Amino acid sequence: MPFPRVTVCSFNPIKRTFVEREFNSRGDAEKQKLNSTRDLSDDLLDYLMMFNSDAMTLYGRADGQQLHSGDNVFKQYVATHPNFTADTFFMNAGFSCSDMFKMCSFGGRRFDCCKYATPVFSDLGKCFTLSVQDSEKPWMKMQTEPGIAAGLQIILDSHLEEQFDSETDGVTPVFSSAFENGFRYYVHANEQIPFLASEGIAVSPDSVVYSALSSSKYILLSSKAWGNCSDSWPPGYDFAFPYTAAMCSTMCKAKYFNRLCGCSPSIYNYESSEFEVENLFCWFGGLSAYFVDCTPYETYRCMDTKMKKVVNQTTLNIEMPTCEECRVECRSQVYHSFNSYGKGLSRGALIWLSKQGQWPILHMKSNFQVVNVFFRDMSYTEYIQKQGMSLTELLSDIGGNMGMFMGMSVFTIIELSLFLSKIGWIAFSRKRRDYMYSKKKSEEQHEKELEDVVTGFKLFRHRKSGNDMSRLREKIKGLPMHRVTSEQLNVSKLAWENEPDLERRLAKVTRQKSALKEHKDHQTEQVGRGRAASMFRSRRSRSETAPATSHIT
Repeated sequence: MPFPRVTVCSFNPIKRTFVEREFNSRGDAEKQKLNSTRDLSDDLLDYLMMFNSDAMTLYGRADGQQLHSGDNVFKQYVATHPNFTADTFFMNAGFSCSDMFKMCSFGGRRFDCCKYATPVFSDLGKCFTLSVQDSEKPWMKMQTEPGIAAGLQIILDSHLEEQFDSETDGVTPVFSSAFENGFRYYVHANEQIPFLASEGIAVSPDSVVYSALSSSKYILLSSKAWGNCSDSWPPGYDFAFPYTAAMCSTMCKAKYFNRLCGCSPSIYNYESSEFEVENLFCWFGGLSAYFVDCTPYETYRCMDTKMKKVVNQTTLNIEMPTCEECRVECRSQVYHSFNSYGKGLSRGALIWLSKQGQWPILHMKSNFQVVNVFFRDMSYTEYIQKQGMSLTELLSDIGGNMGMFMGMSVFTIIELSLFLSKIGWIAFSRKRRDYMYSKKKSEEQHEKELEDVVTGFKLFRHRKSGNDMSRLREKIKGLPMHRVTSEQLNVSKLAWENEPDLERRLAKVTRQKSALKEHKDHQTEQVGRGRAASMFRSRRSRSETAPATSHIT
């Protein structure tokens, strides 16, 4: 597997011998001036150490009055030394590669550390990035098997004798944010900023650290493919170096400070014209800045007057930019380390090292530390973000659900779309509404006329087909028989023929039928009455003739 870069920083960014040499290496006039005014004092050194502090850390820990005093000392020194800058001072006063790196090996084979080490600038001052992938030797580019023996080993020298010690030289110790001796190292990908992209791993003198690495790759969807990542700088960020979320956030803070304060803290500052792909972080925050560098006091003063916000009348809050425009990069690689420590170098190791470099055992026991970086297994985890479903899958899913549960098809959707479009047309077009109203009235009139025609046709069909001979015979058989004279038939026939209107004919026939029925009932009543009268007369005659017959007998 390709081996990552390792950036190593010392917790002591300034060598004491460099400061002492600055006092003693000048000319006589300059030497007398420095010794008399002591313009490169411990107060100035302490103030310079705050140049690389994070803005929030500086505001939370620093004292405003002390910063103001240090700022005056700094301005006085710059007035007498026009070419002096804090960044150049840290790069010159820091440890060299040969001072820090004593021995390096990869896969058990030694190589020259400084040949593949590049000086970089960070919040801890001057650091060195070791890139074994830049080697022309194939065996240094990749780790071929898991384990400590196949990885990278670095032996570092802390040089505690280069620290300022108040007990021996009367100078106040210089502190930044470090509370320990030794080094901090970062394992990171090639295009990432060490102290922003990965967690730092600390190692102290007379100890050994083992960092077992696991690698993870992230491939995310861009905003054009329903994702939320980005591979390019957002609008307003015109920088030439590759885009990363950490670098974007850093430049966002730099722009924010420059807009409010007219300058930017050096830790956020970077000159894009000095960018090189092979030397990404060289002079970060530094020698040729994109914005004007703020001094620590200017940063503190600007935050206190322009960024401070009172919450609930008691709590102070500093408003920092959220940098929402800085999205995570679409492709990234992260190295997670699992660290274990050992305390104290063995006697055999000290003897072997003394033979290799002629270093005193007491010095090694007090200053040396060993860093082992290796892959714990020859594999990596890849996380690929994919769409939950494509547009085709979404339409297929919708169509399948609608067809199965709602009985809808493509034609139904088309018809529904047409219906909704016409409804919308009617709602927004008055001319269309008037047309539809007149069309509706015309259709209603047409339907009424058609209904009248159909009704007449049905009546005609009923008279023509409903009174055929077969059905007529059945109706006649079911009716009670009564006599109709020829004179009555002639009258009905004449009335039927003389009436032109069909309905009136039917009405007359109906009335005639009712009249015939009444006439029949009347005749039946008369016949009944006649029969009753004849029966009464016959009984009466019988009663009158009965005694005479009896007398004769």
